[in-house]
Amino acid sequence: MNHRTVLSLVLASLLALTACSTHGTRAATPRHLTSEEADRMALARFTAYRRGTGEVTATVPSHGRTITLSGRIDWRGHHGYAELRDDAAPPTRELVHWSTHGVASRPRWTGGLPDLPPASGWEVHPLQPHSAALDSMLLLLLHLGSDRPDNAQLLARSDARWLREDRIDGVPVMVAAGPGAPGTPAGSGRLGNTRYWIDADGRLLRFQARLGGEAQWANAELHRTPSAKPLPDPPAQLTGAGSQDR
Repeated sequence: MNHRTVLSLVLASLLALTACSTHGTRAATPRHLTSEEADRMALARFTAYRRGTGEVTATVPSHGRTITLSGRIDWRGHHGYAELRDDAAPPTRELVHWSTHGVASRPRWTGGLPDLPPASGWEVHPLQPHSAALDSMLLLLLHLGSDRPDNAQLLARSDARWLREDRIDGVPVMVAAGPGAPGTPAGSGRLGNTRYWIDADGRLLRFQARLGGEAQWANAELHRTPSAKPLPDPPAQLTGAGSQDR
């Protein structure tokens, strides 16, 4: 398969290692994508890349708690910047800046999401997407952008499925299940562990994934317009960690 058509490989192969089998509620009549629907799905990551940066709010279930992420993604620079908090009382909060190689976190954070992050106090660790639901979601969010469209013909022949029509803030969207893990037979009857809410222009407005054996879906809401604020540069500690992991 051409590396440019990596939607079924980058996302589904990761989820194959982190997700449990799908036994949740299904739409009444999932079906193959039409050619127009496959075209829309093929554009979803490319439209995010063309957007450049975007605001994102995500919730990630992890070991009995829910982690909320509020921040921005740079799909061209492949890094993100956000504040994390959980649902404990009082909540645990931290500032994070991440790339495809690692995460820099500023624990015990209380200052919201500053335009200029602090220069010190960061703790850096490699991403561990195969064992940590949050790290898996951080990596998936970065991979929601691509510098070219995916291959619509491959998507139409895959086990990706149309699920239903929906609306987000009044905008009509198609809801589709993403492809399953590579090698999963197209006629196996399983729906993949990803969900995409895509408008008529191919913009991805919502993304869901089932991660790390969790029963609940991780959910990401993506704003329709580019972020008005650029992301700050990653901390020097994260840049160093990324170069070591390569």
